[in-house]
Amino acid sequence: MMDPILEVKNLTKHFKTKYGLLHAVDGIDLTLERGKTLGLVGESGCGKSTTGRLILKLIEPTTGQIIFDGKDITNYKNRAMKEIRRDMMFIFQDPYSSLDPRKTVSQIISEPIIANNILKKSSDIEDRVTELMTTVGLAERLYNTYPHELDGGRRQRIGIARAIAMEPKFIICDEPVSALDVSIQAQILNLLKELQRKLGLSYIFITHDLSVVNHFSDDIAVMYLGKIVERAPAEELFLNPLHPYTKALLSAIPVPELDVKMERILIKGEISSPINPGEECRFAKRCYFCQDICMKEPKLLEYSPQHFVACHRAEELKGLEGGL
Repeated sequence: MMDPILEVKNLTKHFKTKYGLLHAVDGIDLTLERGKTLGLVGESGCGKSTTGRLILKLIEPTTGQIIFDGKDITNYKNRAMKEIRRDMMFIFQDPYSSLDPRKTVSQIISEPIIANNILKKSSDIEDRVTELMTTVGLAERLYNTYPHELDGGRRQRIGIARAIAMEPKFIICDEPVSALDVSIQAQILNLLKELQRKLGLSYIFITHDLSVVNHFSDDIAVMYLGKIVERAPAEELFLNPLHPYTKALLSAIPVPELDVKMERILIKGEISSPINPGEECRFAKRCYFCQDICMKEPKLLEYSPQHFVACHRAEELKGLEGGL
């Protein structure tokens, strides 16, 4: 039986520009089960990070509903959100710019503890910071060092320690490994998995790297120009992608075998403008399978159990390999 910690319904964010309304996020629906990971993937500018900030109400949605841990927080203001935010945290993409360069490791990690009056005695705060550093794999000798003295992996561990300091239930990871070396990426991903197992955390994992999200996520939602175009369990999505955009993304994953012939699906054509978009499918101008029916925006429909696709021709594309 499903136990959702987060439900997002028809979430929308439009920004006013001098040219019209920019549809950054346009009516998306997401559900995250407690203790699970939902991967949110798509190319840069598709609205992934904006979605994360909307869910945490760091920016206010234009329309839609956000239900967290059984509470409708859509219209919560600052005072009410302060309590909720103890259970909702954010890990940022850049492990350097997200840290205050004027503060030491211990000061950065202790900041949420002090701000929320969780602990008051300095000795208790020091013990808690040391415990958190051990949990994320930071040596105690780094207690009084500054971010510029550390490498990217250690900086990101500081960000993770800060995120779990309040013992949250839910964390949004906004491309937490994209700025790190490949060898360090694996360490950080393993750390996040271990923390999920120990602390019962639920994650939304935002990334553009499908090879990463496949091993890290239970479910995957593919986003394109503010819309969810496909959503399915991770294994199902990789075995049976139905949307042309998802197929193209999967074909771009490198295979580390010399005797495997790579069949890339090249996406051509002009990207639709997110400002005052028309009624057609957002991917229509770049889709090889576009037909007249695609001039009407498709709905996100369930084509098989837990596998949702927004494509008029999804049934025809079942089992089709490459050829786009």
